[in-house]
Amino acid sequence: MKVRLTLVSASPRRQELLAKLQIPFDILPSNAHERWVGDSVTEIAKLNAVRKVKASELYGKSGNLLLGADTVIEFDGRVYGKPSGIHAANRMLELFAGNTHRVITGICLAVFTRTGRANKTVTDAAVSEVVFHDLTKKDIRHYLRSGEWQGKAGAYAIQGEGGKFVSAVRGDYENVVGLPLGLLREKLGSDFSDCNLL
Repeated sequence: MKVRLTLVSASPRRQELLAKLQIPFDILPSNAHERWVGDSVTEIAKLNAVRKVKASELYGKSGNLLLGADTVIEFDGRVYGKPSGIHAANRMLELFAGNTHRVITGICLAVFTRTGRANKTVTDAAVSEVVFHDLTKKDIRHYLRSGEWQGKAGAYAIQGEGGKFVSAVRGDYENVVGLPLGLLREKLGSDFSDCNLL
């Protein structure tokens, strides 16, 4: 079946990562609101990815393969998303300093070969562990002044200046950036192998 892949995300990081797969895709951000309800952190990330796909104006329209993703952080039994402001960002970085946290990205793929219900919807999630160096208050203040933390789950960008905080990543690095390419390749190759991407 011939379909067009659309990333339902405004994230430049997800767009850059998806481009690495060297398959054509469109970008159409979703206006879905992230929610923090679910039985597990993994379920929360997957449900938010589903919400983004369902909120897309292309949802239910023939000829589309929609990709939604959501990244959340788990530390000490609590879930963290994007910080609401600089004080929340400061608190997150103080908590993560010298510790290990988990980064979970849920993905949702839904294909429509006819208008209406999805022919197939697949959700999954990738989990990576990130170990932070010990950080001083000065380290954190300097980073917060850069503004890079804004709009980032966990208040840091591992691919940017925030990468200096990281001493180790266990699992998929790209998952920490925002899109687990290994998992996505696997799903496209197995669950959507009959799709001819235009």
